[in-house]
Amino acid sequence: MSTAEPAAAGGERIVRPEFTGSAREYFRIWIVNLFFTLITLGIYSAWAKVRKKRYFYGCTRLDGDSFDYFASPKVILKGRIVAFVLFVTYAFSTQLYPVSAYGFWAVFLVALPWLVVRALAFNARNSAYRGLRFDFAATPGETARVYIGMPLLVVLTAGLAYPWFMARQKAFVVSRHALGKSRFACDVRVRSFYAAYLLAALAMVVLFTPLVFLMGYAMTKLELPEEFAWAAFIVPVALMYAVYALVYAYVQARTANLLWNAAYGPGTRFGSSLSGWKLARIYVGNVLAAAASVGLLIPWAVVRTLRYRLESFSMTVDGKPEHEANPALVRVGATGQEFGDIFNLDFRL
Repeated sequence: MSTAEPAAAGGERIVRPEFTGSAREYFRIWIVNLFFTLITLGIYSAWAKVRKKRYFYGCTRLDGDSFDYFASPKVILKGRIVAFVLFVTYAFSTQLYPVSAYGFWAVFLVALPWLVVRALAFNARNSAYRGLRFDFAATPGETARVYIGMPLLVVLTAGLAYPWFMARQKAFVVSRHALGKSRFACDVRVRSFYAAYLLAALAMVVLFTPLVFLMGYAMTKLELPEEFAWAAFIVPVALMYAVYALVYAYVQARTANLLWNAAYGPGTRFGSSLSGWKLARIYVGNVLAAAASVGLLIPWAVVRTLRYRLESFSMTVDGKPEHEANPALVRVGATGQEFGDIFNLDFRL
């Protein structure tokens, strides 16, 4: 079960989640999902998605209880079919009539707030903890301000408003979620996001610049034997990837810590202590392991990453908070979520 320890304040305790699964168990689920998805030409992918989520939810324990996932594979399949038809229509139309792309993007922009709300509501309302369903409650209007108005300002400021947008977008997603009727909130500081992104940008410049010069020097000045000529390009590129992984991991860890350390709910405060350096080592190790095993170690990489993220997460609970169950929630289709998956749009945190 998840670990719990007393906190400094009287009546408070710190609860840390735990992942009770294993890479071996998930490998069996992953390989079966992959096999049936291939032989059914993708139809089984909806059932594969539900099996995967139910395994991870069921193996994640918090304060002695695990999570539940109730989504129907048939509902996901219907949403996936609609999203796929839209994708094929877009692909063929833009190939035959390139100017039609403007019309598709205009429709997409108008529909984006609705897609975001539906995607996040579908995932939340099909997730539960201790018998209580989660919920995501946001109107398309306020979602449009976050997902359309704010990115527009990012463009108008040539990217200078990007940290502000990321802070506001993540805080918006957290603060519109609820467990039963208990709403969460998030008071993240925008200037802290700016500091994180500024430091990341400086690190990229400082670390990338010598590597670019190294590549230019190695490719034009060094006289390597023909069989080792590739090293003049591959070695600097590998070092650049390592630098990118380190900076990316730092941003991921730092912003996640800022977000969760500012998030709270009734009788509950959240916390996160991810290390950018350790996360970078995990990312690089995962890529190397997956490449060396021709993909067979992907389940190990997934479990390894999830376990570390959960180990770095905590909840400070004051007494025994009581959460009131929601009345019957309106069912939400999976079109928004599957549309995001097909078009590679991540609406989550």
